[in-house]
Amino acid sequence: MIEDWIVVACGVVTIVIVVSILFFNLRRAERRMHESTFKLKVYTDLLNSITELNLAGGDLYKMDNAKKSLALTLNRLNLVGSSGVLKSTSDLLDFLNEHKDKDFDTIRLHNILNALVIEARRDLNPAHARHIEEAHVRYRFFAPPKSK
Repeated sequence: MIEDWIVVACGVVTIVIVVSILFFNLRRAERRMHESTFKLKVYTDLLNSITELNLAGGDLYKMDNAKKSLALTLNRLNLVGSSGVLKSTSDLLDFLNEHKDKDFDTIRLHNILNALVIEARRDLNPAHARHIEEAHVRYRFFAPPKSK
């Protein structure tokens, strides 16, 4: 009789442990998905801000809005970005500051933006990013030459 209760108690404890482990794993996966969704939004906003900056041209109103958008996006990026994305963003900002109000090397800009996208993809989905990198995909961006 006592042996039956021990078996039942062990079974109940085992079920509780298994359900708890499954619950915690599900919550962890849900948290990662939520974090990835937020990071994707921030990374998309960063690329959109850079595009707005490039498209502003000589329009001071558009340029001010683009700079504000970039500044706000950088604030969010500093909170959630991976080290690779933050490094690539730093390289991009250094490049843009070096060539402020001057013509610049669009190939170098595209290389920096490619590195940024690669790092963002690695952060969001490393397995998929590896397949894309193995295919030697080159990302394309619109960056008109700066007008003087």
